[in-house]
This record gives sequence, C-alpha cells and structure tokens, in this order.
Amino acid sequence: MAVDVYLMRHGETVANVEQVLMGREDSPFTDAGWLHPVEVARQLECRRLACIYSSPMERALRTAKLVVESLDRPVTIRTNMAIAEIDAGEFTGLTFSEVRQRVPDEAILGEFCYPGGESWGDVQARALDFTLGLEDTHVGEAVLLVTHAGVIAGLVAEYFKEPIEQYIRTRFGHDYLGLLTLAGGSFVSYQKIVGTVDSWL
Repeated sequence: MAVDVYLMRHGETVANVEQVLMGREDSPFTDAGWLHPVEVARQLECRRLACIYSSPMERALRTAKLVVESLDRPVTIRTNMAIAEIDAGEFTGLTFSEVRQRVPDEAILGEFCYPGGESWGDVQARALDFTLGLEDTHVGEAVLLVTHAGVIAGLVAEYFKEPIEQYIRTRFGHDYLGLLTLAGGSFVSYQKIVGTVDSWL
C-alpha cells in the first residue's frame, strides 16, 4: 500500500516579501501569511492525516498549528530537521539580489555550498532520505509535510528525475499544496492540488 505525502509551504513572512534569505532565522507572518494555512487546510478537510511533520523553523510550526486549528480535529505535529530550511551560513539575512551577486556565475546551484552552511543538494538529500523513510511507518496512510520551498523543490525534482538546480528557482507559493505518492521505495505520482507555482525573479 502507498503513502500519500502532502506538501505545503509555510505562510508568507515579512522576509519573504522583502526577498531576504532567512535560512534558519525567523520572520513574522504578513496578514496573508496567517490566512494561507487556513486556505490550504480546506483542501485536507476530507482526508484523515496520520501525522503532520513540520520543519522546526518557527514559521513552519506556526503554519502547522494553524492547519490543525483549521481542521478542528486532533492531529499530532512532529518536527524534524530533515525538512528544515537550508542552512544559509554567512548568507543568512542577505537579500536575494545580494546572494546572486556573491554566487559565482559558473556555480551549479545544486552543488554550491553557502559559506558556513550547506548546499541545495544537501537539503534535497536529507529531505529525500526522511520522506522515503515514511514508508516504514505510514503505509496506507496520509501525512502532511509543512516545510520550505527548497525542500519541496528537491522532492519534486526527485520525482521527475531531474537535477535540483532545475527546480531551485521554482517558487512554490505559500498557498501551494502538492501530493507525492510513495510506494516501493520511490515516488510513483505527483500532482499540484492548489496554489502558485512559478519562477523566482
């Protein structure tokens, strides 16, 4: 039996609007950020979730708690660093424009390691290992991952068997909900259920 793995991004933050690379730091929600989890939760009202797995970043935990409140039924929330935001190291707090200026033109985005931090390939590897492991404990069940755009990009790239750098500039919006189906140790289907998927500037 398969595992249905729903994917959602945390609610919009002030730093997101200002196009700042937060990394492991936090930023308050915008007004819209408080509404996004409620809107996404409507898509899950008819689906029983065995568990919500959240990034331990505060913006993700706030989102997960809002989802549970909106569903109005008890769902266990567990945090796991495997689906945390990228460790941006010395680039934490820089604007996206400043980051682009510091990344060499010849760099492969999936392999480039932020000074003092990690690469997007590192993010993909840890998220993939965790997500594939859900088959050991949730066969025949559905779970929700509340995480970050880069984590979602890595998992979707794996489904399509393409390098993560093909997806790292894809913006999975704060209103996004996707579904990966896991069986036999791999992803067997993927669909975007609702929300924005476009490209970063």
